[in-house]
Amino acid sequence: MRLLETTRLEDCFDGGFVLRYRTDQPWTPDAIRSLAQLGELDYFLDFPRPYYRVRGRGGFQIRGLEGEPVCTVIFPGNGRDQLRQRWEEFILRDLG
Repeated sequence: MRLLETTRLEDCFDGGFVLRYRTDQPWTPDAIRSLAQLGELDYFLDFPRPYYRVRGRGGFQIRGLEGEPVCTVIFPGNGRDQLRQRWEEFILRDLG
C-alpha cells in the first residue's frame, strides 16, 4: 500500500489534529485486521458498509470504511509527532 495524499482536516481543542490519508489501494479485511498491531481494533462487519476503528497506544485513533482507499487518523496533542511517524512507517513498511 502506498501513501498518495495526506490532508489536514481540522484541529482539536486539546492540541491534537486530524489527518485524512489516501492510499493507492482500498482497505481490505486483511489490511484492516493488521491494524490490531497498533491498538484495540473494532471492526463492525454488520454495518451496511463495514466500518473499522483502532484506538491506538498513545491515544491516536484510526477510522475508515472497508473498501475505501482513505482513512482518518486523529492524533492527540501530546506526542503527536512520534505517533504520526509510527503510523506512517506502519503504512509504508507493514502494508507496503
